[in-house]
Amino acid sequence: MDLEPIASYQLIELLKEFKDIFAWTYKDLKGIPPNVTQHRIELDTSIPFAHQTRYQLHLNYVAIVKQDIDKLLVASFIKPIEEAT
Repeated sequence: MDLEPIASYQLIELLKEFKDIFAWTYKDLKGIPPNVTQHRIELDTSIPFAHQTRYQLHLNYVAIVKQDIDKLLVASFIKPIEEAT
């Protein structure tokens, strides 16, 4: 969605005025209870798991994805889990 120039300017000014209340990085989100931010997927246990082959990520994106995941780990926004078997 493209904003009109005046709306874009007003939005930027609003963000600058209230910059102390927005979370600009993952570290800014610390202190928020996990039950508010945590996403859970409830699985139907009556359905058997499907075994699929792993998807090979294109080499151009491997470093970018790793960098993003490392940021999330450092900020304790995500945590490592054991791989499902």
